[in-house]
Amino acid sequence: MYYMDKLPTVISCCFCCFLRAGTVMIAIFSFIVGLIFVPNVSYAKGFWDMNSILSNYSSATESNIQLFLGILSIMLCAVSVLLLIGACCNLPILIEIYQWGAVVYCLGVMLLFFILAAFCFFIHTNCYLAGGALCALIICDILLTAYFVMVANSLRMSLKFLNDEGII
Repeated sequence: MYYMDKLPTVISCCFCCFLRAGTVMIAIFSFIVGLIFVPNVSYAKGFWDMNSILSNYSSATESNIQLFLGILSIMLCAVSVLLLIGACCNLPILIEIYQWGAVVYCLGVMLLFFILAAFCFFIHTNCYLAGGALCALIICDILLTAYFVMVANSLRMSLKFLNDEGII
C-alpha cells in the first residue's frame, strides 16, 4: 500500500542542510517552477510561449499541450504549498501528497514534452535544436523530481518514525 516507504532515504539535502530546511527549499523551488508555466492556462503569453518554436500546422494540439501544462503547473503549485505546510508543521500526510503530486507532474510533463519533441523532430523539420532541448528538459525533470521525492520521503519517514515513538 505504501509504495513511497520503499524509496531510498537520504540524511541531508544536497549534502549540506537538514532535511526540514531542504524540504522547505524544495517546496519553494517547486512552487516557482509551477508559476513559470501557469500563464499558459489562459492561452495568454507567459514566461514560456511555444508559438515562436512551432508553426500553426498543428496549433490545436500545441494549444492543448499548453493548457495541460498549465493545469499540471497549478497542481504543482498547490502540492508545493502542502509540502511547505507539511514540513513546517510535522504533517507526514501532506508530504506524501506532495510526493504523489510531484510524480504525477513529472509524468505529465514528460509525456507533453515528448509529444512536443516528436513534433519538432518529425513534423517541423526545422527545429531540431528545440526538440533536443525538450529531451534535455525531460531528463532534468526526471532527475530533479526523483531527488526531490527522495528528500521529501526521508523527512516524511523520519517524522513518521518520531510519531510512532511518541517523540513528536
